[in-house]
Amino acid sequence: MRIILIKSLTVSFVFVLFSCANKQSETHPVRKDLIESVYASVTILPKDVYKVNASISGYLDQLNVAEGDAIKKGQLLFVISNEVMKLNERNAELNYEWVKDNFKGEANVLEDLKLSIYSAKVKQKNDSLNAERMKVLFSKNACSKFEMENAVTVSEFSTNTLLSLKNQLKRKQKELTNQLGQAQNNASASALRSGDYLIKSNQDGKVYQINKEQGELVSMQEPLAIIGKKDQFIVSMMVDEVDVGQIDLGQTVWVTLEAFPGKPFEAKITKISPKMDEKSQGFKIEAVFIHPPKRLYMGLSGEGNIVVRKIKNALVIPKAYLLPGNYVQTSNGKIKVKTGISNWDNVQILKGIDAKTSLMLPE
Repeated sequence: MRIILIKSLTVSFVFVLFSCANKQSETHPVRKDLIESVYASVTILPKDVYKVNASISGYLDQLNVAEGDAIKKGQLLFVISNEVMKLNERNAELNYEWVKDNFKGEANVLEDLKLSIYSAKVKQKNDSLNAERMKVLFSKNACSKFEMENAVTVSEFSTNTLLSLKNQLKRKQKELTNQLGQAQNNASASALRSGDYLIKSNQDGKVYQINKEQGELVSMQEPLAIIGKKDQFIVSMMVDEVDVGQIDLGQTVWVTLEAFPGKPFEAKITKISPKMDEKSQGFKIEAVFIHPPKRLYMGLSGEGNIVVRKIKNALVIPKAYLLPGNYVQTSNGKIKVKTGISNWDNVQILKGIDAKTSLMLPE
């Protein structure tokens, strides 16, 4: 009798469990608002964030800011020391002064040439007069032919010398003009490069990160710091290329952050990148919070659901009840249904069943 009672109780308990399981596995379609969304990974970034890079290599001589500091546009952030470039700048200045002195100084090269031309003019005039005089004397047999021809040759030589000196003056003027322009450009370029030692902020904002310490070597490839707007942040998202066609400016995004679990924040899309990121094979999307959290930090991560479609009072069933080929299991067997939009949990039913249909959870 004792054994039979235990068996009876066991059978009854199994029957109750089976009955409860069956009840739990049954459901009915319900009416509710259904939102279709596109998933995106989220990173919080300051607005207008940029990396501060040096345009020259050298050692970090001065570090005038610290992480977290508020800064103004044009504020001096870093000073880089590079003695080689300073020497090059000085050499460019000295070369410019030397060329300028040769061109416009008191004892410049052109003045020497002008003096030579003046002397050549006087000589050419005298030689020309002497040649004419010797021609007259020769016509009167007062001098030999050799003397007359020699005087003419000297006159022609003086004329050619004067012409050559004038040509030299023109060439030298052009040469020195070019040299002066080049020297001035080199000096100006060196002066501009001297400004590269002084790294200033491009905007009002905040220093979010500093990558170098005073005395460290700075290269042009390594960012010195990261700067962005103070207390102004964007929601940076990466969307898969198969979903980007559904994204439009102004769409709503519900953002959940690891730092604020269970608290979704509404945002609006403000920017869609026109080019796919080759590394992630996705598109960068930006949004701004409608009502942001009270405190945000650069680099916070989370998830975003971009609302691409919303249907009110839709007939939906849990996705787990939908069989391959768009069938559902009912007490009367399988029925094919026509589906609409879906999200992570539910799928819209357009045709095939109604709210009274009892659905069975597929095994």
